[in-house]
Amino acid sequence: MMIGITGTIGAGKSLVGRILRDRKIRVIDADVAVHHLYRDDKNLRAAIAKEFGEDMLTEKGISRSRMADLVFKDASARGRLEALVYPVLTQYLLRANPAFVEAALFENVPDLVAKLDEIWVVSAARDVRKNRLVENRGFSEADAERRIELQSAKDSEGEWRKLFPGKKIRFIDNSGDEAQLQNAIKNIL
Repeated sequence: MMIGITGTIGAGKSLVGRILRDRKIRVIDADVAVHHLYRDDKNLRAAIAKEFGEDMLTEKGISRSRMADLVFKDASARGRLEALVYPVLTQYLLRANPAFVEAALFENVPDLVAKLDEIWVVSAARDVRKNRLVENRGFSEADAERRIELQSAKDSEGEWRKLFPGKKIRFIDNSGDEAQLQNAIKNIL
């Protein structure tokens, strides 16, 4: 059984992952896995070099700042990168077979979503998320608000159900403290 953990920025996806890891449950963070693949997967590195140039590669993976600059300015570049990365990531995760996969953008990886038995959507009130981004991640209030607004469609359970039709979805409210979240996870497990 493999379960996806997702949610909007500041909702607490990583905290849910940490709580599960603390319970000795195997969780793979898809973002971390991708960075390992950028560094270690020779075929992916070759494909990135061919598509974006050798100078995009570094010893530790890729030039994250250069790639981010490119893909956030050019949607076609983002699509080309995703077409290279997502199949490799999906195969890696299927081989690794963790109990949970933590990812922000499952909707961009339908082949992986098809393999998930269910998806946990972590949510929190907008003001709680904004405070977390400002206090814990050092965002300015304006930047935190802008990033939250970019994902505002995902504030409704209905939108998540549209993103993952036919998939079992559990919604976990993380507007409270860590003890409340621990209890919510305990009740699900």
